[in-house]
Amino acid sequence: MQLPWRTSARTGLSSGSSVVVAAVTGLLLAFVAASAVLCAVSTGNAALSYQVGRSCPQSLAVAVNGIATPPELVGKVAQDAREVAARQGFPQTLFGAYTRTYRLDLGGRPSPWLRFGFRDEATSNLSLVRGGAPNGMWLAQSPSQDAHIGLGPLSPQLPPVTAIYSDLDEPVPPFWCTEVSSVFYNRQAPDGGSSTTAFLPTLDDVVKIGQRLDTSARFPVAAPKTLAEARDLEARSERLADALRAKFAADGLTGVAPVRLPFASALAEAEKAQANIVAFVLPLTAISLLVGLVGVGAVAAQWCQRRQPVLRVLWARGSAPISLGAKALLELGGPLLVGAIAGLVAARTALPWYAPVAELDPGTTVWAGLVVLGAVLAAAALVTLTATWRTHRMFQAQARRRMPRVLKLIPFELPVAVAAAFSWLRLTAATPKTGVVTVPVDAFALAFPVLVVVVIAGIAARLGRLLLAWSHRLSVWSLPSVQLAVRRLAAASTAATGVVLVGVLAVGTLAVGDSVSRAEQNALASKSGTLIGATTSVQISTTFGQSSAQLPSTMDGRATVVGVVDRGVHNMVAVDPATFANGAWLDPDRRTELLDLVGKLGHGAAIAVGGAPTGAVSVPGFGPLHTIGRLPIFPGMPDNAGYVTARSDITSASEINSFFVWSGVDADTLLGQLSAAHIDHIGYQTAAQALDALPFYTVGWTFGYIESVGALLAVIAAASLLLAVGARRKQTALSGALATRMGLRPTTLIVSHLLEFGAVAGAVLLAGMTVGLVTVAVSVARLDPAPWLRPLVALPDSVTFVLIAVVTGLAVVAVAGLIAVRGVRTARVGELIRG
Repeated sequence: MQLPWRTSARTGLSSGSSVVVAAVTGLLLAFVAASAVLCAVSTGNAALSYQVGRSCPQSLAVAVNGIATPPELVGKVAQDAREVAARQGFPQTLFGAYTRTYRLDLGGRPSPWLRFGFRDEATSNLSLVRGGAPNGMWLAQSPSQDAHIGLGPLSPQLPPVTAIYSDLDEPVPPFWCTEVSSVFYNRQAPDGGSSTTAFLPTLDDVVKIGQRLDTSARFPVAAPKTLAEARDLEARSERLADALRAKFAADGLTGVAPVRLPFASALAEAEKAQANIVAFVLPLTAISLLVGLVGVGAVAAQWCQRRQPVLRVLWARGSAPISLGAKALLELGGPLLVGAIAGLVAARTALPWYAPVAELDPGTTVWAGLVVLGAVLAAAALVTLTATWRTHRMFQAQARRRMPRVLKLIPFELPVAVAAAFSWLRLTAATPKTGVVTVPVDAFALAFPVLVVVVIAGIAARLGRLLLAWSHRLSVWSLPSVQLAVRRLAAASTAATGVVLVGVLAVGTLAVGDSVSRAEQNALASKSGTLIGATTSVQISTTFGQSSAQLPSTMDGRATVVGVVDRGVHNMVAVDPATFANGAWLDPDRRTELLDLVGKLGHGAAIAVGGAPTGAVSVPGFGPLHTIGRLPIFPGMPDNAGYVTARSDITSASEINSFFVWSGVDADTLLGQLSAAHIDHIGYQTAAQALDALPFYTVGWTFGYIESVGALLAVIAAASLLLAVGARRKQTALSGALATRMGLRPTTLIVSHLLEFGAVAGAVLLAGMTVGLVTVAVSVARLDPAPWLRPLVALPDSVTFVLIAVVTGLAVVAVAGLIAVRGVRTARVGELIRG
């Protein structure tokens, strides 16, 4: 047996088209394999990053919160917390203790409401106004001004005032985020319900006051960036929590020092999000890899057909089929390997395109490389086996029926259709209860749109094969371009139906992935805007809201004042028509209609929202109202039932006592503007924090990956079409050259090839876009993580996607037609006939 290996690798480079196709196939195979690993890790870490961003930085480890702790036990709680934390590897402990709000006895002088407290490093995290000596009391600016308290002695039981600090305002700095209830002064609270905190220099100074104290112990840690870091932190935190509980129990402190792990639930949600994505990505990746390996087999088959004369000579000289298969590997293995390396690099570089940008665990790229190596080895084995089997069939064995007829009668679409039916049942049964925001569907339910695309792709391929078989009866020689195109398609029915199958899968999954991911983004923005009413909403004092005072000039054009009351079917939102558009969130689809109706408010006019009755309306606190129109939703009215009226229609007996400033600026800017204008305010909400967005992100990330797989399948479909053109180049060139010498006009030849490839591309685009968009339209509302809040997730505008798909299809048709026509134009008929 001769082994023709010596020059095979160099010989393989002589065919540029085969090298390119093999390299592209290797690139796509590696991209799918690597992207699955990178996407799974990236999305899990992105989910963690989102949860960390929503959490207080000091709540990532253990939390100890005691309420009304006897003063004699406070010191022991602090000592135990510090000692146990140090032994468990948590070097920093922030311990705080606070009295309840009360008035001091200042010997007849008026005393403000005050709370006294201590916290480690507190004075380093306060903004100093006057003074600054660390050995005395630090008093907030507002009680200092209200009660005319300056630096110096305040009470014999307390250290003298040595510093005045600026009141803590929302949003509080991260250092204070766990202490908001103890250090933030709520000016809207009833008298004595809230106050600033006067910080004493030591914990003993607070204990000497003799009141029961609210205690807080935190153990700051660096925020984890990956799930691996978070799991390590969780394990350390659990050990610390167990040690603290044991120590507190031994010292009789269990009842006054409860231990919690506040970040455990957030980590569980991040892990759940990753598990959902992995459960969906793995089968999709397996299917994509199988499609890629089929492409590898097609490349090997095309190589056997192109190299048949050489293979016949080598076989005649004694080379066995396995030796010829090894020759195929040597010729195609290099391009496959180069393409695989490029695919791995592309998967890592393009990570932000198909997955959320997040920190990757150390070694993730190495694992992705190992998976790619496994895929390359499988491709190499397939190339060798395919070439071996093909040469064995060509030279040693007679053709036999490759598949029993009974197996051909069982369509592969049937089990997929059954799976799609069960997926639909899971999808329709996964709607969350009212007012609950959770991931509404599991991974199998998420697969419904993709399963339907697979079924329709198989049906489209079968219909295409049937039509091509029937096309032999077609006779339209009056239109030679059509007749020749149909005959060429019929002669290459296997390749054509294969391209249709992969193409419909590609376009369908692209349509599904693009539409669902954009629908989730749009729904999250719309629901958040509807719930909050604006980008930022801050509650202001009732006095300012009920007055006719205007917002300061610094806020002109970016804010508006609204009054809101929740009374069941008579929810009311009172707006300023002149400034409403400045700060409110406006649904882009209803912006014109909404602003037109709001502009007509005043003098008793009202807008009915949702199912609220129309006509004359009587609402307590308002004069007689009459509706001038209806809207399905309105910002700041999440229940979608009630009325919108002008603030000028509010009577003195109005029950609206909640007023808000709605603005399009961020919270820091708006709160600073309100403080600078001396407008009392309390509490703020932002659209970014209004909803738990992780379920929306999970669904969006999942279908974003589907979109990337669809793009890969589209490249495979285009490459398959071009590969089919290259494989039949000799036959196409011979028939085209003979036809032109028999009088076929060049224009007719060009039109004929464009019709041939255009029919395939048209069928792919029509079937793929139809099944993708229709399936999304049917199922997207079921993929809504918050169906209790309007508007529901809906199919987004797909005009841009359709246009891009059509233009891309036309480009592929043009390239394929150019290759085919160029082969005819440059053909030498004599050499083709000699073969």
